[in-house]
Amino acid sequence: MSNQSTPVRPGVVTAARIILFVVCGLSGALLVMNLLESIGAFLHPDGPDAVFATVGATTGSVLRGFLLGLITIVLLLVAALRIGKGGTKNHLVVRLLVGGGGLVSVLDVVLFGGNAVFMVIVLALVVLMLLQTKRSREWFAAMDSTARNS
Repeated sequence: MSNQSTPVRPGVVTAARIILFVVCGLSGALLVMNLLESIGAFLHPDGPDAVFATVGATTGSVLRGFLLGLITIVLLLVAALRIGKGGTKNHLVVRLLVGGGGLVSVLDVVLFGGNAVFMVIVLALVVLMLLQTKRSREWFAAMDSTARNS
């Protein structure tokens, strides 16, 4: 057993984790509002196609946009949870998850033109930059050596 203590998480890593949790929370709130709107459209006497046509959308595009939003939230939430573990493997996985969430958001914008999704893209890029700082990389690597020594 080793007396080596766990390295203190740098502020940039904590900031990245907080940003991811906030983005997931806000995106989740928007997704719930979208879901409630869709439920209202399905309950409307004219049917969902007529309701969505008033805003230039189809039922299929609304449901696909909802699914892409849900995928983005899940990817970013898993990334936020994995940041806390540290280690070089988690560092790679977190970067892949955040990058994947950003790419799914880009796909959502291209296919369905969501305006709120631009903030997710920008914040995903900010998180990726925070995770690539020298202090961040050193902490993830130090967490690997701490795990090996215990």
